[in-house]
Amino acid sequence: MAARASHSVLLLLLSFQLIITTSFCQFPPSDRDLAVLIKIREQFGNPPDEFAGWRPGTTCSSWWPASCNGQGRVTGLYLGNMFHINSTLPPAIAELEMLDTLSFFNMPGLHGPIPDSFGNLRHLSILVIMLINVSGSIPASLSRTNLTSATFFRNRLTGTIPRSLERLPYLSYFNAAYNDLVGTIPPRLARSRPDMPFGLTLDGNRLSGTIPWTYAFERNMLVFSVANNRLTGDASFLFGRHKTVSGTIDLSGNRLRFNLTGVEMPQQLGFLNLSHNRIYGGVPASLRETRVSVLDLSYNELCGEIPTGGHMVQFKAAAYEHNKCLCGTPLPPCAKGR
Repeated sequence: MAARASHSVLLLLLSFQLIITTSFCQFPPSDRDLAVLIKIREQFGNPPDEFAGWRPGTTCSSWWPASCNGQGRVTGLYLGNMFHINSTLPPAIAELEMLDTLSFFNMPGLHGPIPDSFGNLRHLSILVIMLINVSGSIPASLSRTNLTSATFFRNRLTGTIPRSLERLPYLSYFNAAYNDLVGTIPPRLARSRPDMPFGLTLDGNRLSGTIPWTYAFERNMLVFSVANNRLTGDASFLFGRHKTVSGTIDLSGNRLRFNLTGVEMPQQLGFLNLSHNRIYGGVPASLRETRVSVLDLSYNELCGEIPTGGHMVQFKAAAYEHNKCLCGTPLPPCAKGR
């Protein structure tokens, strides 16, 4: 009797599974993505104009600002300059299982936290949340994605930068400038790859502590910018004649203290701002051999004669003002015997 009952239950379960599977297979993946887009539109408050193509019976060619791959799956969502939307970030976005690019740009009506469920987007490679009004913390769950680039520029994010993001093996660019983040910079927040230089931009927060020495090993750097925080200690290890720094190093507005005299500047460096720190020593002669076109060493404790030659002549007095005892062109001449 018990065996017959178990057999009946098993048949019932198999029949139920067959019904569910058959029903599910009636809707191809692209149709399921369309259903998610419609849900996202609803969570945005059903704006009348921005998502007109997100309606039953349409195909991917009508789904912009969503883009699809060759199988009709949604792989990109590009949302920007939609000033009439006033809502939180739709959690339904996490149901777009093939999404690899997600961008929110200049949508000041978006507010509230970044959904923790975004960590379920295991194919997500590029995330841009920029110039909107999200608040709360950066979700630690993003460590479960496949991020190579993450931008949280100019929002209202608080808390610390999650150490879990160090587990992202391909993250080469991280930008969380102009938020209200606190704590220290994780030692391996991003790293260069053979096909992608390293970039870290954290200006305008309340980060403290020292710059982790692990960034000394980055040889291919696009930008390292941590201006206007509360960082202390030595940062001379970021430089080096044989490093490739094709863009910016901006350490201004902190409490950094180190001897600049013997620092060898990367030859490809284009922008250098070390102003408003406690840096001492002299202006390094290696600056003459770089491609720096914008220089600011003001408001430090530098002393001695400014090197001449190369393209040093292009820098005005403002680049050196308010130091301890710098002299020579473009500042007044050095006293005899100095």
